[in-house]
Amino acid sequence: MDLREAFKVAIKGEVEGRELYRSAAEFTEDEKAKKVFSHLADEEQLHLETLQRIGEKYFNEGVLEIPEVKPMVSFDDAESPIFTREFREFVRDRHREISALSIGMKLELESARFYREMAKSAKEEELKKFLNFLGDWEESHYNALKKQMEFLEEYYVLKNSLYRF
Repeated sequence: MDLREAFKVAIKGEVEGRELYRSAAEFTEDEKAKKVFSHLADEEQLHLETLQRIGEKYFNEGVLEIPEVKPMVSFDDAESPIFTREFREFVRDRHREISALSIGMKLELESARFYREMAKSAKEEELKKFLNFLGDWEESHYNALKKQMEFLEEYYVLKNSLYRF
């Protein structure tokens, strides 16, 4: 895959992530989760716009301009970075939120790996650095989602009697 095609795939991935998080923010009733999912959607939008600007300049003009991009979301609560602790008590009927976490984890991990692969294909050191930065950023999203899933998973399984044997 050449770098142009890699940019197209990355942009598509950012759109998919943005839409997943927007949808999750809309349907969750947990206020903390609503806020965090909205911020994650905003970050995916920022990635999308940044990739589009870089790609247009780079592929149309041969100019590489990497803007400074800072993560917008901080996951301060190490135990439950996305949902309130009270959410766990009502996790039995929260299938959509659990699905969003699961899908989000897969998307973030796939994105992190993809950006790192793109970085290996990039010729310019600045572009490599930026793509690795995006890979690290996506991995931080993955780690927060994973931590949240670990916090909820046991309760979810128990409340839904998924292990009846």
